This record gives sequence, structure tokens and C-alpha cells, in this order.
Amino acid sequence: MVPVREASAEDGHDRAGADRDDGTLARWLADRAPEVHGSVTVRRIGNGQSNLTAAVTDEAGHRWVLRRPPPGRHDRTAHDVHREVRVLTALAGSPVPVPAVVASGQDEAGIDGPFYLMEHAQGEVLNDEQDAAGLPARERLTVSRDVAGVLAALHAVSPAEVGLSDLGRPDAYLERQLARLARNWSSWTVGREPHSEWEECRTRLAARIPGQQRVVITHGDYRLSNVVVAAGRINAVLDWELCTLGDPLADLAWLADDWRSPAEPATAIPSPTRVGGFLDRDEVVAGYADSAGIDVTDLPYYRAFTHWKAATLLQGVLRRRGDSGVRGTPSSAELEGTIHALLTEALELL
Repeated sequence: MVPVREASAEDGHDRAGADRDDGTLARWLADRAPEVHGSVTVRRIGNGQSNLTAAVTDEAGHRWVLRRPPPGRHDRTAHDVHREVRVLTALAGSPVPVPAVVASGQDEAGIDGPFYLMEHAQGEVLNDEQDAAGLPARERLTVSRDVAGVLAALHAVSPAEVGLSDLGRPDAYLERQLARLARNWSSWTVGREPHSEWEECRTRLAARIPGQQRVVITHGDYRLSNVVVAAGRINAVLDWELCTLGDPLADLAWLADDWRSPAEPATAIPSPTRVGGFLDRDEVVAGYADSAGIDVTDLPYYRAFTHWKAATLLQGVLRRRGDSGVRGTPSSAELEGTIHALLTEALELL
């Protein structure tokens, strides 16, 4: 969700480099992908805080991507990798570029819990400004246009036609999100003083919920760090664990909030576009609106909602860090500053 890297008990293991499989995974994969040669190595990639991602490479250099929940955390809601498999399979062949699923399993191949492997998509993932700085100027403009077009293409896919009409409730998306996030905030702030900005924002959001224009397949975390970019185009959309049926403007607002300009301050949440050279936020929004045929007049409300949502999720990061006693990057002070900044901007947008 919120791309904040936290230290964990696994970090030392991850930094140690690749792990050679004892042969169990290689044999399991060879039965499903005949091009496997010899043994395989598994290396954690990315900074995901929910389902974990690893590169699986054989001796010939063939590569696949493994997705699984964090060890010991098989929450069916937050870490449902089989849901991801369902979505990826449903969208295969659609205008939305997704990697092909190779196989999935449960408590096999030497892996505890559910998991799946997919094809490795060629290209780069732009996690932060440093990654984006390596993108040529022309490609920054083309990917700016493509990121809007791909989101519009996703929202044009009929859930019923791809077998996803039961992926989630089609109605009251914002109402349900507000209620769920408020419950989370309450559990994450037990024993703390009431937060006036957060409460004022929640009250004002709940008071004027706009009507939902369409029911679409929403990605739930659509931003540059969750797509693979190749030659200035989006080659694959990744991380579908939050996909559901919902409001298209909530997806657009999440992208718009991530799409910060060089003039906007840095926060604890990296924003690749702050390096400059991309289309500005209004141009990306206009490109989406033209392609999707959706009225974006209420987008400031949705952006206020996503600011508030991100602030709430960061409070969860702070709570987990406090419970574990582990320090992380960014610091707790930076996280608290970002929560304050997000809520202040949310109230301005409202």
C-alpha cells in the first residue's frame, strides 16, 4: 500500500543475497515450465510491505517472479495471493498489460503457505526519484501518457465479461472504505490523544460523499512503483492484492497523489515524478478523463480521501514499529511529519 520501507527480522537475510533452492522448487517449477535448467536461486526484490516478491532465476538465466505472503501471516484479506492469481488470469488478453501466471500452489515446492509464480516482465520499476532519474526525457513524457491510458483501459474492462463480477461489493465503496479505515485508526491509536485534524477530515469526508459514477475493477494501489516501464511504455501492471470492484475516481486520485512535482515537498512516501520531466498532474488527469469518459470534477474530494487514507495507513506503520521495537527508514519523526502534512493537504483540498 504505502511504500515505506521498514526494517524487519528478514532484512539481514534479504541483504545476504540470493538463496539457492535445495531442488524442491526447481523440480516443482520444471513440471510447469519446461524451460527450467538446473538449480534455481531466489532473491527478494522490491520494498513491498504486504505480499512479498522474489526473483527466481535458473542456471541458464531464465527468470520468474514469486509472490507469497510474509512468513506466518496468511491473512486471507490482506495477503490473498490466490486473489491476485484470479485477477491476473482474468485480465490476460485484455488491454491491460499483466504478466502471465505460470503456476500457483499451497504448502508445496518447499514454500509454506500460498504462493504463485508469474513470468518476469522486461523493464524497470520506478520506485523513487533515483530510479526515475535514469529514464530518458522523452520516455518520461510517453510513460506519463501511458499511465493514464492504462488506468482508463482497466476501468473500461467489464467485470462480468472477465468473470470478476463477484470480486467485491459494487456499491457504497467510499462509505465502506471510510468505516474500515476509521476502525483501523481507532485500533492503531489506542491510548493516544485524539487527533483533531484526522477527525475533522473524517467528519468532512463523511458529510459529502459524492455519487459513484461507475462500478469498475479498481487496482487499489495504482502508481509508478507498481508498474514495469519499458521503452517509455507500461509493459506490465503489478501488485493486484487490493484489486476489487469500486469507484474509478478513487484509483485516479491515488495515482494523482503519488504524482508529485519537483516543486512539492518530499515526504516519507517516495514519489518518482519529483525528479521532473513528467507531465504535470493536471495533464495526467485530463488524459485519463479523455480516455475514460469520466467526469473528474469531484477529484479534489477523492484526493482528500486518499490523503486521509494514506495518513491512516502510515499510522499503522508507526503502530507496528512501536509494537516490534524495531527502527526503520524513514524515521518515526518523518512518518509523523508526513501524517500531519497529508492531513493538512486533505483539509485544504476539501
